[in-house]
Amino acid sequence: MDTTDAAPVAGIAACLLVLGLLAAPYLLLSQPGTGLTVYYGSGVLGIGVVAFLPVLLVIVFLSGRQERTAPDTVAGIALVGGLATLVFALVWALSVDQGNVFSFAAAWMSYHRWLVVGATALVPATAAVYARAVL
Repeated sequence: MDTTDAAPVAGIAACLLVLGLLAAPYLLLSQPGTGLTVYYGSGVLGIGVVAFLPVLLVIVFLSGRQERTAPDTVAGIALVGGLATLVFALVWALSVDQGNVFSFAAAWMSYHRWLVVGATALVPATAAVYARAVL
């Protein structure tokens, strides 16, 4: 398997995983209520940036996969965007109020934010593999 083909596909999968994890509480909690608004609004910027960057990075990875942009440019944009996503997710996860986290009836919500951080760590990892393959 060629790394220059597999790494963008893995990057797209990582971005979709992040988006799926961010949507999971809305889909799986029986009564999402206002607790999710407070949960996702924590931090300086909230979760909006963490949700926006993976959507943008899917397009970046696709342009690299389909060779519509120079591979080194795609690798650089994907790596910087992936690192930014990771930093924003970490800032958000650290700023979430513990009282809010444990107010949800679902026990899995206590570690949901760390799953989001872990999934966002996959994005710059795949971008780094892609950068190593094309440079």
